[in-house]
Parts: sequence; C-alpha cells; structure tokens
Amino acid sequence: MIAQDDASPDPSRSPDCPHPECPGCPLGRLPLGEQLEEKRRIVAGALARALGRIVPVDPVVPSPNFRGHRAGAKLVFGRRGTRVGLGLFARGSHRVVDIPRCPAHARPIASAARALRRLVAQAPSLVWPGPGGQGWLRYAAFQEGRADGGLVVTLVTRTAEGEGPLRSLAARLCEAEPAVRGVAWNVNPSPGNAVFGPEWRDLRGETRIAERFLGLDLRASPGSFLQANRELADAAYAALLEWLDPGASDELLDLYAGIGATALAAASRCRRVVGIEANPQAVVDARENASRLGIPNAEFREGDAAAGAWELVSEGFRPTGVALNPARKGADPGVLEAIAALEPDRIAYLSCNPETLARDLSFLTDRAPYALGRVIPYDFLPGTEHVETLVFLERRR
Repeated sequence: MIAQDDASPDPSRSPDCPHPECPGCPLGRLPLGEQLEEKRRIVAGALARALGRIVPVDPVVPSPNFRGHRAGAKLVFGRRGTRVGLGLFARGSHRVVDIPRCPAHARPIASAARALRRLVAQAPSLVWPGPGGQGWLRYAAFQEGRADGGLVVTLVTRTAEGEGPLRSLAARLCEAEPAVRGVAWNVNPSPGNAVFGPEWRDLRGETRIAERFLGLDLRASPGSFLQANRELADAAYAALLEWLDPGASDELLDLYAGIGATALAAASRCRRVVGIEANPQAVVDARENASRLGIPNAEFREGDAAAGAWELVSEGFRPTGVALNPARKGADPGVLEAIAALEPDRIAYLSCNPETLARDLSFLTDRAPYALGRVIPYDFLPGTEHVETLVFLERRR
C-alpha cells in the first residue's frame, strides 16, 4: 500500500519539499539556524541528564549542502493497485510514502530511483499490494561514490528465487541510467524492518563503491556502512585524527573501524594501527584497501569490539589513542572497560545517538580516568532529528 502525496503547500513543511506526508525530515519546517540550535539542545540535554551537570557544546557544524547531501539512501517498495511506489514508511505504520522528488537525495540517486520505479511499474506483481517491504521485491538501496561518480544499486528480495527477472531488471536499469555502474542482490527473508539480510550476490557490473575519505581512494562493498553525508563525514574524520594527533612511534586503536578510512589515514602518521570491525564485508574491504594503497602497518581484525579490545589488552597493546564510532546502541560495557584497561592518552568518540553517547561518557568520566573535552555536533542529515556528535576525551594525570 502506498500513499499518494499531495504536493499542495503545507505550512508545517519546508517549501523545498514536495512530499508533505514524508516523515523523513521532521525539522524541515524550521529555518536552518533553528534546526541547528535544536540539535545542539538535543546533545546538551542528553549530556546534562547523564552527567548531572551542564556541559559546553559547540555550535552544530552545518552540512555544506542542504539539498542533494545524501549520497546513500535505502527505500522501500509499496504498491496500490498497479501503482508502484518507492519511498519511506509513513510514521507509525508500514504504509509507503512515495518520494520521487526528494530534495535530500543526490541527483544520480534521485534519477536512478525514478527509473527503477518506472521499470518495476511495468511488472507491478513483483511488489506486494499490502504493507510495504513485505512482498518478494522489498527494498532498493543506492550508494554514490565520490571517487568516480558511479552509482551502485542493491535490490533486496525476500527469497533467492527469480534470478532471471532480477537480472533483466538490473540490465534495463543500467541501460536507462548510465550513472549506475553496478547492481547487487541481497536476499532478506526476515520479517522485521532490517533492510539487508546475510546473502549477497552480484547481478551486473562493478558493485564496489568507489569513495574518497581523508584523501584516500577507498572501495566499499554494498553491505558495508558509509555515512550518507560524505563531505561532512570527511570533516568529522579529519577533526578526529587531528585530536588523536599520533606521532611516528605511536600506536592507535580504531573500534568499529568500518572500511578503514580513519585507520588507514592515521597509519601514515604512526607506527601501527589496529582496527576492529564486526561486519565481515567491511573487514574484507578494509584489508583490501590497505593492500591496494600499500599501507602495511594497518591491521584489521574481524569480530566483536569488546572481545577484540580485550584480546589486545592480553597482548600488551598500549595505544596512545583510541577512536570509536559505534552504531546507535553505543558501546557495550565490555568495550568501555577494555578501553580503560588499555590506558590510551586520548579518546575520540563519534556517535550517532546522543543518549547512548551520554551514557558511555558517564562511564568514561566517572568510572575511568578521563576528562571531557570538546563536544562537536554535526548536521549530517539536515531536516531530520539526527545529529552526529564528536567528543574528545583526555586521560587525567
């Protein structure tokens, strides 16, 4: 089931958004300055509640672009009659709001999504007419790479059947949209709202995303995590490395290392970097990036962050700095305890959830000997309630 958007003016929404029913940008009705201040208040409030005191929070670093800033998008298929939609779930339901003209999407993504919508509409039975994401063809994910401008599209189905029609769809999409240089296939039988399942295949072309962070040309599998706002993520990663400031004899630990962007950039400045990452695809990407770039002193280990960090403790590893960038649930207690045992001089914590960030900072400042430094929020996703926050901590002497 999909919702037909009424493009008539809505005073509660940004005039730039033609989809008034879309839940994606709830702050879009506010002027940009008010959005940024609201996000700063969200971070400051979370820290005050967890730490029991007022913590100075820097002004929010704005996105360089308010439109077209999303270089990555995950959209859900829906259908009403023969009309196919591709968009987001309406707030509090599985009804799909079609968003063919989303101003947040990078132009290649918006164009490819419209082309895919048209192609699937020619065979609407691929999409279930009930709640979105529940039929055979469930989701489509888009990733644009800044290193070459190419676009990788992932089609997500409920079962591994139907390879022939899916390959035909991939071929037609590549013909319709020259920017699409690869199409991947993910099989996700789970009834939940997780977009990706465990099974990946290539359908057509080159499915590795060519991205550039911190001056390094990197490659990422479609199942590896990349920040949607690449430019602002690059700025945050640079600030993180500037704070850790490794020297030639130093060693660093990068927890939740992803495809290795910050670890590989740091490796040119220090003796050794160890990255720990749970996603097997991302670990393969990080190792291949290190090999391709000729960086021998960056080591990437696959596994749970806590287990990996405690293994390093047992090996006698003593990093001067630790970087961590966990998912929304934050760092497990075992991770924080291991960091304290490793005794780094400096910690840089990049978080996408102010509440779990504040919880973890309470541990590091109350139960471990670390003093809180700068708190820098970033507006990775303008118009949304999402705020990314970079925090610096230094070991108390």
